[in-house]
Amino acid sequence: MSTIVSTSSSTGRISRLSALLAVVALLGACTASTGPVASRPPSASALAPSAAAVAAAAPLAADRIQILHTNDIHGHLDAQTITTSGRSFELGGMAILGGMIQLQRSRAPARTLTLDAGDALSGTLISAIDHGAAMTKAMSLIGYDAQAVGNHDLDWGQDELAKRAAEASFPFLAANLVQAATGAPPPYVKPYIVKDLGIARVGVIGLTYPSASIIKASSTKGLVFLPGIESVRKYLPEVRRQADVIVVLSHLGVEGGTSRIAGGDTSLAEAVPGIDVIVGGHDHLVFRTARVAGTTKIFQAGTAAEDLGRIELTIDPATHRVSAVQSAGVILPVASGAAPPLASVAALVAERRADADKYGKRVVGKATDAFQADREMNDPLGNLVADALLDYGRRQGWKSDLAFYNGAGLRSSLRAGDITYEELAEVLPFRNTVVSLDLTGAQLTEVFEGMAGSAGRLFMAGGTLAYRSSAAPGSRVTRATVGGQPLDPARTYHVATIDYLQGGGDGHVEFTKGTDLIYGDVDEDVVATYLEAHSPVSPISPGRVTAQ
Repeated sequence: MSTIVSTSSSTGRISRLSALLAVVALLGACTASTGPVASRPPSASALAPSAAAVAAAAPLAADRIQILHTNDIHGHLDAQTITTSGRSFELGGMAILGGMIQLQRSRAPARTLTLDAGDALSGTLISAIDHGAAMTKAMSLIGYDAQAVGNHDLDWGQDELAKRAAEASFPFLAANLVQAATGAPPPYVKPYIVKDLGIARVGVIGLTYPSASIIKASSTKGLVFLPGIESVRKYLPEVRRQADVIVVLSHLGVEGGTSRIAGGDTSLAEAVPGIDVIVGGHDHLVFRTARVAGTTKIFQAGTAAEDLGRIELTIDPATHRVSAVQSAGVILPVASGAAPPLASVAALVAERRADADKYGKRVVGKATDAFQADREMNDPLGNLVADALLDYGRRQGWKSDLAFYNGAGLRSSLRAGDITYEELAEVLPFRNTVVSLDLTGAQLTEVFEGMAGSAGRLFMAGGTLAYRSSAAPGSRVTRATVGGQPLDPARTYHVATIDYLQGGGDGHVEFTKGTDLIYGDVDEDVVATYLEAHSPVSPISPGRVTAQ
């Protein structure tokens, strides 16, 4: 379990925590615990849900069905202990989430669907150790009915996702994912399911994010990602013949994510009438009021298992179709006291936490002040990672001139003080392999053009860049140096980076032109070694990139 102590440097986090403290106070649930949910036998009073929680689980009206939903859990099996303003409580974790789902499902067990909109498996050390197997087991114990495939559910490759699908008690859905060789869905996913909830049959069509440019190329080899609109149109008539209610379980993002590759939930709803509800993910947003597009309402419930969403649909008894969908999405904070932790999941989490602690509690360095991951190209944390890659390349004998790391690869900040391996693993959760490759100066200019243009932002060590983003493509770079010398288009440079970028990730296809490829160690191990040698480290930006 991680412990978070709020500081004055994270006002957004404090605002979020203050709001949660207010909710937890209403639930009568503030605790001072510091261990994982399953690490101590809870008292009877701690297990008893508060009056507010019980009221929130009042019986469901006879003409309604409900959807309980999560998204972007990102491997957060165990809870965080939050301490702010001298008060502590537990936030998130699959044991508390499971107890809340059990409590909410008790409103009408036969008329409840429990859905996840993807990116459940990858993102923390505790989940990465077994490639999401424990997370899948936890979701099975909780009783999920389906999960959309998120882009990061493919982080460990298709073989691992197939194993998780075989282990799960629920299906993985992705109507827009097919095999290039056959045009058929891969065997570990289904395009849709139909569930009979008594007063209505509900069809759930799954959609995944077009992942080819945002995860390792090897993880999506042989797969084709089709547009969501095209895929829903293909299956909707078939599903409508079997179902009264149409739900799309989507990991597209509301507007198609950061790349806008093929449109998102909004354009889907506008283009395809007849979808009653879109249960969405990818954006990590909390919708307390549904987004409306066309006649469809769109919902999301945040990230990291910190919130549980609940949607109620009123069913016409004559037609069995939806007559109303609530506009206010019920968002229930997953916090200690909201419901008794689900015992079977708590036991699983305690077991996995013990394994994770064998690796995760090791102190690898110290920070003089907090590093905030803002993903800007002069971000001190990103530059620290790039420095570590450059140092590693030189120690390996690669004679590295430059190092690059992608901005989107940073997924957490670092607090001041001791840095544990687990905290570092949350900053760098994808376990990329550090590689060496050779690029010419002309090819490096293309890299710099991408950094200054429409490709993903990169952190750099070993050089400098000045650019003008308003300039025409091909002329954005105004000055670039390597090792203090102007970039030479004819020279060959040795570059340390990660296999994700080497495969063209984040739109940086120029890295695929590299030659003399050499594979090294995992990025978080490389950075851990660097921290051990260079601590204490301070969040000072070297100012390597200048926007003009």
